[in-house]
Amino acid sequence: MLFLGAWTLIGILFVGPFVVQSVAERTEIPWSKVSSVFVGCYLWGLLFPLIWYLTRRLGFERRSQLKWLLLNLALGLAISSLYGVLTLVKAEIIRALSTGHLSFGTPAIVPEHLVAGLAYCLLVYFVIVAVIHAISFYDKYREKELTASRLEGQLALARLQMLKAQLHPHFLFNTLNAISALMHRDVDAADRMITQLSDLLRLSIDQDDRHQVSLGCELEFLDRYLAIERIRFRDRLAVKKDVEPACLQAQVPRLILQPLVENSIRHGIAMRSAAGQVTIRASSKGGRLEIVVADDGPGLSVGRGLREGVGLANTRARLEQLYGSDYRFELVNADGGGLQAVMVIPFETQARLRGEGEA
Repeated sequence: MLFLGAWTLIGILFVGPFVVQSVAERTEIPWSKVSSVFVGCYLWGLLFPLIWYLTRRLGFERRSQLKWLLLNLALGLAISSLYGVLTLVKAEIIRALSTGHLSFGTPAIVPEHLVAGLAYCLLVYFVIVAVIHAISFYDKYREKELTASRLEGQLALARLQMLKAQLHPHFLFNTLNAISALMHRDVDAADRMITQLSDLLRLSIDQDDRHQVSLGCELEFLDRYLAIERIRFRDRLAVKKDVEPACLQAQVPRLILQPLVENSIRHGIAMRSAAGQVTIRASSKGGRLEIVVADDGPGLSVGRGLREGVGLANTRARLEQLYGSDYRFELVNADGGGLQAVMVIPFETQARLRGEGEA
């Protein structure tokens, strides 16, 4: 039906001008001419599959331009002759229906009829060939786009997997060092820390193929990590959370908060003997999710930046891999003192990239 509709539309475009002219001049519409044009379009529609097949078989890239042109010229002459014969048959059938007598005339009429419309038929043939090639080039372009998109997705997943893999040994080595130091002071506390580490690693392995999780899941994982740090720092570490309930369903990169909290603990609490606090805030505004991890430590010295280690550099690289330029991540001094890591990403409830084990 679409194919028939397309050729009907072409017929309307051809007959439209002289129909409009007849209406404007208040003369009789030449219905015989209208029907002849429509039948001619349908005849080209009848030949279109043959032209499509031959054009795709000939190709364009596989042959020299001159050879391609000569082959198409020969095919054009053949198709035009076939179209001329079909139009002659059409005309004789219409005449037979009106007169009741079927006659294709003298043999000399056929060549004259074919030659008279040859130039027009060749033009139509090459227009159809051009349209077929345009469709073919567009299909190849779309196929290349889809292939490139799939490759980019696979590359992004591979890079994210590599970046995420770096976090596990980094976090594990730091925690094992803390356990080693605690073993000489408090064996029971070290034992509890090992138990908490076991639970944390089990949770990490269960979700190992996921690149994004809900903020609620990320905070649950963070609680397991903070349980280990509380054993290490005891009363010196206080944690405050200020998270909007609507933000708990937002998708965030998995293991994105742990390096930020670890950085706050290292530079805001571990470097001094007094107690300190780490604050985690999450809010949404204008389709953006803002997460802030702040401490009440000394902050950054004037004119001196913070050298980003594995955790922070990894965090920035993962955000860029997932969101391109559509994110903000910075370390700044808070107004009331201390350092805060500010991360702003799109507020999304569906993961952008799926791991191999996700449906």
